[in-house]
Amino acid sequence: MKYQLTELVKSLNKEEIRNFKLFTSKYKSKGTKSLVQLFDIIRKEKIDEYDDAIISVVLPGSNKNNYYRLKNRLIQEIEDSLVELYRKKDESFEVFRLLRLAKIFLYKSDYEKSKQYLDEAEKAAQKLENYPSMHLIYEQYTKLISHLSSINPAEYIHRKRKYNKIHQKIEETQFLLATVGYNMRITNFSNKSTNLYQTLDKIIEESQMMDEFKDSVTIKLEIDACVRQSLLQRQEYHLLSEYLDETLKKFTQERLFTQKNHKHKIIMLIWLINAEIKIKDYTKALSHVDALEKALQEHNGLLQQQYVRLYQLSKFIVNSYAGNNKEAIRIAQEALKESPLPLTHPHALGYFINLSTVYFNDKDLNKAFKYLALIIADPSFNKLAAVWKISLKIMEIIYHFEDKNYNYAKNIYDNLRRTHRELLKEEGYQREAMFLDILREFIQIPQPLKNEKVIGKIKQFLETYPDFEPAANEGINYNIWLSAKIKRTDYYSEMIGR
Repeated sequence: MKYQLTELVKSLNKEEIRNFKLFTSKYKSKGTKSLVQLFDIIRKEKIDEYDDAIISVVLPGSNKNNYYRLKNRLIQEIEDSLVELYRKKDESFEVFRLLRLAKIFLYKSDYEKSKQYLDEAEKAAQKLENYPSMHLIYEQYTKLISHLSSINPAEYIHRKRKYNKIHQKIEETQFLLATVGYNMRITNFSNKSTNLYQTLDKIIEESQMMDEFKDSVTIKLEIDACVRQSLLQRQEYHLLSEYLDETLKKFTQERLFTQKNHKHKIIMLIWLINAEIKIKDYTKALSHVDALEKALQEHNGLLQQQYVRLYQLSKFIVNSYAGNNKEAIRIAQEALKESPLPLTHPHALGYFINLSTVYFNDKDLNKAFKYLALIIADPSFNKLAAVWKISLKIMEIIYHFEDKNYNYAKNIYDNLRRTHRELLKEEGYQREAMFLDILREFIQIPQPLKNEKVIGKIKQFLETYPDFEPAANEGINYNIWLSAKIKRTDYYSEMIGR
């Protein structure tokens, strides 16, 4: 893969960079200085890794072959430093360490020592319910059978079959949940996708019926994920909020949230915040944002790096809906200043849509345009699900209308109607189609709010879609925008009044 080294170096955070420097200094050998020098040059973007000029800097008087060997060695050193750094951050890594030692002593023909490490690995895997590792462990036991009479094949075959059955069921459940989650995620849980809750109900029912799983922490967490997905798919946000609040307390009392399962706690808190935004309980949502911040600091900040963006995003969205739009902008800008967000980041879409929206709330159209353009102008925009492309283009039309750029607004409208003609005829997109019809009137008629035909269409839309749902697919809520126009008030005042 071209630019493998550059991409690897650029992916490192401050802690990983510091650890790499310590790692290389600990195991100093010939060429270490050149190694670190090459690392710094690429990290600071001084020279392209394929530029011949870099050779004379890091390896004066040498050739391309030696340089390529140095590059490969640097990749390996970075990877080894990451393994060293994260070794204690995931309990399952201990299982692999013991398994690796078992293999080493098998290679050394020290079979008793190999079995000793395998026994330790098996106990650790059982405790963590790490069934994929069980398969590897029993495969290693099989290799020892011909060398040790103390291993009864029948006993190990029985145990292997038992764990294989559990692993297979968990794996099936995880695959189904991943499919369900993907289908809902690409539509931002808009319920425009195929109805999936029958699949979720089936997973829950089958999991609860299997007696051998009743004490399994893994299955308890999988069932929880199923229940959450099912309630979300049905858009039962009040029930989802109550369920998550109670389940969090229950799992905490049962001490399910170990270091291994800490990620599940973080995810449940994020879901709870989102559910509370949906039911407009912003006070509770803000309290759970604080709980999320504390949870990210647990286990020595184990998941801080992975979920800090979602924490920041939750914090500034809740503040915006709660009426603290200036605070929301401050939070977002502080987060971006601290660590710029590349468009390739998985949370960039949500970040920039919401940042664009809070600036629109603040009547700062220039900055609202700026953050919306970061998404629309990017090549990845064309790969988004249709529901997102339509929503973002409607935001763009609204911005141009508010900025009195009617010709731009009309061009975007015409292109949107043309490219999504068939989709906008479907029942699931009637809200968007109806709103676009009203937008066309706003763009073309000089004083649309004095036109009875336009007023009639607005009233029909508001009667058909009377509710305001926070954090839906619409960066600018169509209902709120039209209501504000009718009442001659501003968009944000109308939104927080709901």
